[in-house]
Amino acid sequence: MSFIQTEKLPGRQRNRAVKDYSAQRFGRLVAIELVERSPSRDHKWRFACDCGGALVTSIRSVRSGHTSSCGCVHKEGLVKRNSTHGLSRSFPREYRSWKDMRARCTRKSSKDYAGYGARGIRVCARWDDFAAFLEDMGECPHGCTIDRIDVNGGYSPENCRWAPAKIQANNKRSNARLTIDGETRTLQQWCDHYGVEHSKVRWRLAQGWALEKVFSAEDFRRPSG
Repeated sequence: MSFIQTEKLPGRQRNRAVKDYSAQRFGRLVAIELVERSPSRDHKWRFACDCGGALVTSIRSVRSGHTSSCGCVHKEGLVKRNSTHGLSRSFPREYRSWKDMRARCTRKSSKDYAGYGARGIRVCARWDDFAAFLEDMGECPHGCTIDRIDVNGGYSPENCRWAPAKIQANNKRSNARLTIDGETRTLQQWCDHYGVEHSKVRWRLAQGWALEKVFSAEDFRRPSG
């Protein structure tokens, strides 16, 4: 650390040199020159900001991290918040999905936290910004909500889609899955495939019917012929 020698302050017997912070960086600020010496050693410096602005403030303020820019960071934050609020009014369904997604992954008070955040489901850093989420996902089609393709994976552009309730129902971790002729599908998918009501199939399974009869259109409870 080098030092700067200045004129002695009035009333002081000694004229101690001041630490030279020239060219040192503090956040977006770079120290340029000493402007005013202070008896409390909280000297005023002129700083250049990365945005092109300038600021005169105390060295103690920038060293503590209380001041890290000429004010541009605060302005950018206001612009970003105003932009987000504008988008939220234009895309209310998408904004609600974004807020609910983040809540169930980060907020322990959320009723859904146990099934998401508590088991390690996270939202990618890019989607901390609603504008980025909207850019990646686009508008939500009618009757759809956000769905993770891999139910054990996090929320990210690669793992998410807008999907109707039926597709999401087939993608739940709790779904029963059956394997028939080497192919595994959810119970609902097999019901759709064979054209048999879901409630009827569940009843048959509960009664212990053989799998080849479960999806049959014939009611084996009635005598044939």
